[in-house]
Amino acid sequence: MASKSATGKHSVSPFENEYIPPSYLPNLKKYKYSGADFSIISRYVLQRYWNFVVSLVPMTVAPNRITFTGFLVGMSSTVVLLYYYFFENGEFPSWALYYAAFALFAYQTLDAIDGKQARRTGTGSPLGELFDHGCDAFLTPFVMVNVTLAMYVEGPSRFWPLTLTCLGLFTAIWEQFSTGTFDLGYISGPTEGILVNCLLFIFSAIWKGSFWSVPVVGPYDIPYPASLSFLFPNSHGTVHVETGCDVLFSVFVLTCSTTALVNIAHVIVRPSVHTSKLVPFLAALPIVLASGLVLHIFVLYPDVQARFPFALEVSYGLLLSITVTRLTIARLCIMPYKLLHVYYVLYTATLVTASAAHYFGDSFASRSTVETTLGWSLVGLIVCATLQYAHMILTVFSQISRYLNISIMTIGPKKNA
Repeated sequence: MASKSATGKHSVSPFENEYIPPSYLPNLKKYKYSGADFSIISRYVLQRYWNFVVSLVPMTVAPNRITFTGFLVGMSSTVVLLYYYFFENGEFPSWALYYAAFALFAYQTLDAIDGKQARRTGTGSPLGELFDHGCDAFLTPFVMVNVTLAMYVEGPSRFWPLTLTCLGLFTAIWEQFSTGTFDLGYISGPTEGILVNCLLFIFSAIWKGSFWSVPVVGPYDIPYPASLSFLFPNSHGTVHVETGCDVLFSVFVLTCSTTALVNIAHVIVRPSVHTSKLVPFLAALPIVLASGLVLHIFVLYPDVQARFPFALEVSYGLLLSITVTRLTIARLCIMPYKLLHVYYVLYTATLVTASAAHYFGDSFASRSTVETTLGWSLVGLIVCATLQYAHMILTVFSQISRYLNISIMTIGPKKNA
């Protein structure tokens, strides 16, 4: 039987209230966006460009339509690069890499002007913020797939830039969940990070993979504690920095780690919108556990990255995408955050099983069989995550738009209650 929405209209979806209990919907009317962008490039250079671009957009174009267009353009470049990676032996034509740069810059532009369009048209709403964060969250892992492809990074070396970037997204949204404010620092991923990646695509289009193997510094061999040797396979106790790839690898690790630490510090020292400072840390606990499991599997099964490229990293990235979107929903609706969800349970169960197979599985399965099973399981999890994400987004968007009497993709008179 169809459910009844908060506005009194019947919904054809039996899952109408699956993510947001109706009693929390009135909290959406308390919505007021709070954020700050301290990026020097954003404030003194790109703002003028963004203001010009948004002035060209007709007043009849909905902000969410702008956001979604940017999302589709961004995803299209990943489809192109993955096609050449899997079906053309990883030989990327220059136009594909130029297109990756264009697509990422277009995504950044459209992502920046959607809020400006909302203010121009008076259509700002919690649905718009959720739509924006939701597209950003899903796209982030695939942007980093593009980056590692363009740099011709293979195997385990992909793990750190992919996972740390996604983790940086999580800590940023987690901080917003705690403080109620979305802060971008003097150097941030959405501004400087994207511009660096655009340049990276252009350099790769011109000089291809040889550009990243050319010595540019040092060489330097940076030692690290022996207890951390498991984190860097085949590094012989030092991190070697010499080529352009080495330098960018180090920059990714340092900037993402610094961002995460700053986010954590803000959660600790800044006032929380929750009744207890423990709430955000409890919300982060499942991700801390899952991150430990992912790192453990990365160490136990290094060959999985070669046999199933991006499976471990993207399945983890989508776990974070789902989590940050659920954090955003809980914050906007001022409702308790549920720690577990279907994908999290499936994901952690898969990794725990793979870990157990490593230690106890020799008696009933070969190493190769376990790796193959794990690899295909991770691929299946990516499909599962995509389906759960789509279901969550469509359900929540429908529920919020129905309650607030607003359209998702168009600007027009409010619907009659």
